[in-house]
Amino acid sequence: PGGPPPPPSDPAGGCASGTTLQGSAPGCEGCPSKEQCKSTAPDARTVGKNRADLESSTSQIKHKVLVLSGKGGVGKSTVSASLAFHLSSLGYSVGVLDVDICGPSLPLMLGCVGRQVHHSNSGWSPVYVRPNLAVMSTAFLLPGEDDAVVWRGPRKNGLIRQFLTDTDWGDLDFLIVDTPPGTSDEHISTVQHLRAG
Repeated sequence: PGGPPPPPSDPAGGCASGTTLQGSAPGCEGCPSKEQCKSTAPDARTVGKNRADLESSTSQIKHKVLVLSGKGGVGKSTVSASLAFHLSSLGYSVGVLDVDICGPSLPLMLGCVGRQVHHSNSGWSPVYVRPNLAVMSTAFLLPGEDDAVVWRGPRKNGLIRQFLTDTDWGDLDFLIVDTPPGTSDEHISTVQHLRAG
């Protein structure tokens, strides 16, 4: 009695983002994005299509590695970049997904700042640092290197889903996902989408 409440029974804390209960599930109570989520909740047909798209696009990825920490400045992006370079130097096919939507740093660390993502019939073509090392980041979609992205949860969730479903990763041995500090929307959305695939 009088102590902190127990942690939620699931890691997402009851977040129903991307489901038909988005914005109206019990876990949505008290969430500042509740009304925005509720107004953009998908219907059952859309949820089924999204799940099929995720399964199709991530089925060619053998291993998915999520790099995260509850604190900032501890070297998550350094670990992600180093791991990507090392695995690709061993001959593995590697994709790196930068889901730090508001502060993408991987293009700088991987030496591909200023490059652009191209659209094709099969989706977005990621930026290739090496023939077997592909990168996707919000930084490639912004008009300027110093432009800022200030988005709330549902928009971030939509972009992460789009990165996973619309990027033509091809056959990958590893997909390394670099995350922002903390345990926020980006982490929950990424894990939910990767589980769905």
